[in-house]
Amino acid sequence: MSNRQSIAIVAAALVISMAVVLRPLEARGPAMIAAERIATVDMGKVLDRLNEAAEWDMKIDRLSANIGQEFQRRQEALQSRIAELREMPESDDSAALREEVALMRLRFEEWGRLKQLELDRERSLKWQTLYRAIREEVARLAQSEGFELVVVNDGVGPISVSRELEMSQERQVRMQIEGRQILFAADATDITEQLVVRMNNARAVRP
Repeated sequence: MSNRQSIAIVAAALVISMAVVLRPLEARGPAMIAAERIATVDMGKVLDRLNEAAEWDMKIDRLSANIGQEFQRRQEALQSRIAELREMPESDDSAALREEVALMRLRFEEWGRLKQLELDRERSLKWQTLYRAIREEVARLAQSEGFELVVVNDGVGPISVSRELEMSQERQVRMQIEGRQILFAADATDITEQLVVRMNNARAVRP
């Protein structure tokens, strides 16, 4: 799965939860908030353009590359011992080597499982960190600009389907349509560019 596809999937998931009410609205509903006090954010664009997201990607790519190199080294060592075992006649030494190979294989499989968990944990931490940073900066931006409600504009992306999912394409489309909250938002409500610039500038001066 490409990085852009990952961003699209995560952005879609964040849409469900990212409706940030930044000042107490008392008994008023969103329909009673003045239009000029409502702003929208294109989450896909934000995640795609944040420098912090790129830094996370480089960190995870390095980790993945290191794991790949270690995987190859361990695999070659195991294959070498297996080849050595195949050339040995039956003896006490071959029996001992067979036990060693079995143990190496178990350790190799367990190491691979743990490294997959490590990668998954880092990717999860990436999205949690980015989401928290976005929420915090949205709150600051909304307070400075006087917005009472900031919502994710989930109507900007196309409806898409994937053959990899164990779900009919019709069901995928219907779920996306039924899950969307915004059918139209004027460009004037969009604060995506402001948000990205503020976050990247803050990142640049951070020690």
